Amino acid sequence: MKKQTTLSLLFVFLTIGCKGLFFESEPANTPVENFVELWTTFDEKYAVFEQRNVDWEEQFTIFRPQVDENSNDEELHDILTAMMATLDDGHVSLFAPNEPFWNGHQEFREPTALGLFSGDVILNTYLNGKFTNFLNQIFYGLISNDVGYMFINHFRGDELSVIDKILEGMKDVKGIIIDVRRNSGGDFTNGQVLVSRFADQRRLAFSAIPKNGPGKNDFADPVDYFIEPGGSFKFAGPVMVLTDRYTLSAGESVVLFLRVLPNVTVIGERTSGAMGERIEKELPNGWIYSITGQLIIAADGNTYEGPGIPPDIEEINTVAEINIGVDRVIEKAIEIIIQ
Repeated sequence: MKKQTTLSLLFVFLTIGCKGLFFESEPANTPVENFVELWTTFDEKYAVFEQRNVDWEEQFTIFRPQVDENSNDEELHDILTAMMATLDDGHVSLFAPNEPFWNGHQEFREPTALGLFSGDVILNTYLNGKFTNFLNQIFYGLISNDVGYMFINHFRGDELSVIDKILEGMKDVKGIIIDVRRNSGGDFTNGQVLVSRFADQRRLAFSAIPKNGPGKNDFADPVDYFIEPGGSFKFAGPVMVLTDRYTLSAGESVVLFLRVLPNVTVIGERTSGAMGERIEKELPNGWIYSITGQLIIAADGNTYEGPGIPPDIEEINTVAEINIGVDRVIEKAIEIIIQ
């Protein structure tokens, strides 16, 4: 009898204690379940509703009635993207078979300013065709004996170990232009290698606050990121950082690092405003989508998620200028360096 009682108690203990070990059932692969799964994941894990000024529960009220069990893939895709479009977030995306890749930022879906930038003008007019192309990631050279220039296309791949070689060739210039217009992002830690060569001392650049629970206010403690000296070479002269509305993600992180330095001037226009970590998820039907999983606070205490990082000096090219080989953003950078 004692053994039976012991076994009974053990069963009760295991039954109670193991509740958290049971796996929740996977959502069914139906149009409604796919909608609910995506909406719920955003509701619990998306970090910047407040900064995007979006009431997500209101979006459920608007869009949920549009989905039923007879909705086909095209209809479901249109409903999901219409709902996510309210966030206007470049880190939000959806990839579905037989559909074009969809990005949540309207400027990326319907670009309005592609004609305001020309790599050919830079390489052939300002660098006179004398430049080095490093893996289609960095294009660099001298605009003059006083001005060094590097265009950074992205921060994906390995660390930018080539940066020391680039800067060695610019050691005698008066100032350097770092062009991150059209930068499509990547791994911002690669950017840390670059920015360390310009740092005079350790300075706070920004703080990242991850969303870590389903509640609206469930955030982890901030993680601080610093810019600090690194490498064998340090450039202490004027540095001009060029930005535009297509500077995205890790490109924006690099701007946050550099803008705290006293010798840096940011020129151009506001960045795209998508800085938090991009996290990919999968729906029951196999579609891949992404969310923004953290909030970024700049060293000045502001968050630029949404509106983008403002330049110190606003300069925007015109199509007419680009067509005659003039980039006024670069012109302003050169002017400041040589003045």
